[in-house]
Amino acid sequence: MGDWIIFPLAAILTMPIPFLIIFYLFSRKWNRYKRKAVHQTANFSAPVFILSVHVLLLVLFNRSFLSYIVISLLILLGLSMVMQYKLHDELQLRRAFKGFWRVSFILFTFLYISLALYGLIARIVA
Repeated sequence: MGDWIIFPLAAILTMPIPFLIIFYLFSRKWNRYKRKAVHQTANFSAPVFILSVHVLLLVLFNRSFLSYIVISLLILLGLSMVMQYKLHDELQLRRAFKGFWRVSFILFTFLYISLALYGLIARIVA
């Protein structure tokens, strides 16, 4: 019964880049503006890449790094809030969270690609 939820979720977590492309194409069809479609895709794909990095770390190193991921996200959010306060002399939580979410999307996309390449090279060499 729950297989119709589990299998697509597992496919999305193991292949987030095709999910990113498909979601962008759908978002581009729904929105008139390309910039809005890119931002919407980044907003919805960030948790997918965060979970994909966790799964990839679990597969590569047989150890859970979820606590390190959560701590790094909290540090990144704190840095985003400090930067926003320093630049604008007031703290707008929504704006700080938006910046944090976009930076975490870029960071975890880069981490996913790096870990996937590391895993491929490690499997080929070993």
